[in-house]
Amino acid sequence: MGEREPLTVQELLDVRSLGLQAVVLPHPEIEVTGAHTSEIHEPGRWFDPGNIMLTTGLRLEAEQGRDQVVADLAAAVRRARVSALCFGLGIYFEQVPQELVEACRDAEVNLLTVARDVPFTHVEKYVNALGPVAGDYGMKRAMWLTNDLLDSIASDQPIASLIQRVAANCRGAAMLYEDTGKLVESSGDGPVHLVLQAITNHGVHYEKIGIGRWQVMYRTIVMRGRGYHLAIASRNEQVLAEVGDVLLDTTQKMLGAIKGLQHLDASRRRHENSQLLTSLQDGIEVSRELRYWELVKPFGFESYQPVRSVAAVVLHDGSLGPRRVEMLLASAQRAGVPLLFAENGRSNDIRAGFNALIPDTRQCIAWLGEQCENLAVGLGEASGSLSRIPELLRGAELAAKVALRDTEHQPGGEGLLLRADDLDPATWILARIDSPLDRQRLVRFIAPLRGEPELEDTLVAYLALDQDISRTASQLFVHQNTVRYRIKKAAELLGGNMAEARLVAGLYLSYERRIIDIRNRQRAGSD
Repeated sequence: MGEREPLTVQELLDVRSLGLQAVVLPHPEIEVTGAHTSEIHEPGRWFDPGNIMLTTGLRLEAEQGRDQVVADLAAAVRRARVSALCFGLGIYFEQVPQELVEACRDAEVNLLTVARDVPFTHVEKYVNALGPVAGDYGMKRAMWLTNDLLDSIASDQPIASLIQRVAANCRGAAMLYEDTGKLVESSGDGPVHLVLQAITNHGVHYEKIGIGRWQVMYRTIVMRGRGYHLAIASRNEQVLAEVGDVLLDTTQKMLGAIKGLQHLDASRRRHENSQLLTSLQDGIEVSRELRYWELVKPFGFESYQPVRSVAAVVLHDGSLGPRRVEMLLASAQRAGVPLLFAENGRSNDIRAGFNALIPDTRQCIAWLGEQCENLAVGLGEASGSLSRIPELLRGAELAAKVALRDTEHQPGGEGLLLRADDLDPATWILARIDSPLDRQRLVRFIAPLRGEPELEDTLVAYLALDQDISRTASQLFVHQNTVRYRIKKAAELLGGNMAEARLVAGLYLSYERRIIDIRNRQRAGSD
């Protein structure tokens, strides 16, 4: 049997089962070579001469700029020599928008309507079975869908744009969920919560299910180590049968590409972020401050806004880990906290942790306080001068050192945040002692007491309890006169008396760790 001759537009109008009605018909004699549905932008370039284009008018939903949109559509259809524009009623519009009618009339484009109860697939199958396109129609449709979805990459919000285009192409709804159940993006009026519930109940990686009048196809996918559910839904089962597999396949690949690009961009920004912080910590000249304020602006900082250096150390010789770093950065982004961040401790001689720079605001400091689990965090003093960052960092590191000392032997991983501003002079001075020679001087100062444990224990308790004879006696279960004798004897061995500020200061520095331990036990007992 030979191939049938293509029908004309007028002959299609005469086929009652197609439900077509003419609205504008300047060229009824044009032959029809194929029929395809499209909701994409610039559709003309994807159609062969003589094709008819079926649309629900999705691109016309926005009221603003509709005149220009319909004018561009009519012009594109005319340039592509599309035989007719067929408008489906009852989806987005009950009647053909008057702007489109006038645009088609001006461009001399045939404009038809498709009845509400006639699926586009019915028209497509009828027309495509008659022409030479029947064999390669599926390949063409896959190409159109792929090119349409590819356009989403150029969007400012590529995942949202992709899901919107998927929903339009299946003439229904599209949803992307995290495997935790959180909705990432959705488009269309589909049953979002019911779809998630059905996916959770099924627990398979690829399935087609029915929810009321909706037909749903979905896949469970993994991107960069995280699980997601991708679902499409339509009230027209035939649409999913024809394009469902192609849509899911293409969308899955597109999501992977978008996630890869986002990860690459995030890695680049993280590297730039880290490099910028390192430059500031190495020190910049005052004359270059203005340039560096411009460099930190893209990361959310305001020029000359006071900032604070942050130094954090992981407790108990733990590691920070990529997952913890990602969580920190994501948390800062969600909280709107500007952040320069650099991980450290990759070598054996440097403890795991990170350095950072944040604005001196309540919001930022409160956020930092929420991130202290299993971390000893030091917060430097505030300054609006970037040239002072090395100095501010040293203060943050000293505060982190004290926080580490105060939490290292505690069970669990509660962590602690200390401000450099809040460190008393004695604690500050002791935190700065790094050399063995400095420590030996303190050891030599109290060396005469090393052979007198009773005197030493009494003296430490006396200093820890604010030089209160009565409290010290109660603490040690001895008479007050015994305490007085031991304190006097200890002072004599050290070559002075307890009325001398110099002697008391030296003893506090030498016994600071033991004094703080006693005070902490006292507080714990009172609680």
